[in-house]
Amino acid sequence: SSGINAEYGSNLQRQQIDESFRSLFDVGLCDDMMNVVNKGNFFETVKALLLKPVDYDVECLREAIMEANESVICEMLCTRTHSELTDILSTYESVFESAVKEDLENFIGDHRHLYLSILESPRDRDNTVDENLVTEHLNKLISAERSRWDLVSNPDVIPILTTNNFTHLRAVFKEFQKRDKGNMEMIESSIKKSLHDEFLSMCLVMWVKSIKNVTRLFSELLYQSVTSLTADSARVIRIVVGRSEIDLNQIKSHYMMQYNKQLQQAVQQKCGNDHAYSTIITMIIKN
Repeated sequence: SSGINAEYGSNLQRQQIDESFRSLFDVGLCDDMMNVVNKGNFFETVKALLLKPVDYDVECLREAIMEANESVICEMLCTRTHSELTDILSTYESVFESAVKEDLENFIGDHRHLYLSILESPRDRDNTVDENLVTEHLNKLISAERSRWDLVSNPDVIPILTTNNFTHLRAVFKEFQKRDKGNMEMIESSIKKSLHDEFLSMCLVMWVKSIKNVTRLFSELLYQSVTSLTADSARVIRIVVGRSEIDLNQIKSHYMMQYNKQLQQAVQQKCGNDHAYSTIITMIIKN
């Protein structure tokens, strides 16, 4: 029951409990649990609750890079703020004695240039909008759309999307949606429809959606995770625990608005057979 009660209090309070436990018994809570709890979704949820958020992110990112799991790499690089990513990069390097950039170059093939560009993005560090550049960037994106998002003949697309701050890019996306009378298609829909490289399309769409509204993106990712044939419990844990002290309430509201169902109910219906995991994850969502 100590595991199931682990969601109460803040991550900082759980760190203090873990420290006290370690000083009393000379072993961390997670290590101790490994002796009595089967490794599975319940254990992973408790581990995510007990680790510092940056340490859990670093562990997930390292595993994704080593396994070349591009969907997870993309999610993690696209959805973190500049400040969060800075912490992830420095912690990763101190834990694994290698840089994220080097590991991406060594272990990821065709799409590493996009991940490295996203890694360098200014994100939310600035909010200036240059109206002249908005027009210039808009025209280049429209040109790319006309060639079905051929990134070889439109080499400016990725630099436009990754070297400008989010406020500027939101202004560009807003104008893109007004580009033709009668065509209100959003940029992410256009990319998804026409860009044939599946992983490149997935990552660019995720990046654009995170720029527009990362909370809504998390809601969509959770929906995909609990409506796919096999539940993507790892992603559910990453998002639910990772956002529990940031914007989980807003994610729940978005989920209800978009899918007309409570997130807690959706997770219970999909994962109810795994009782311990279903109980703890729905308690985090509820509280």
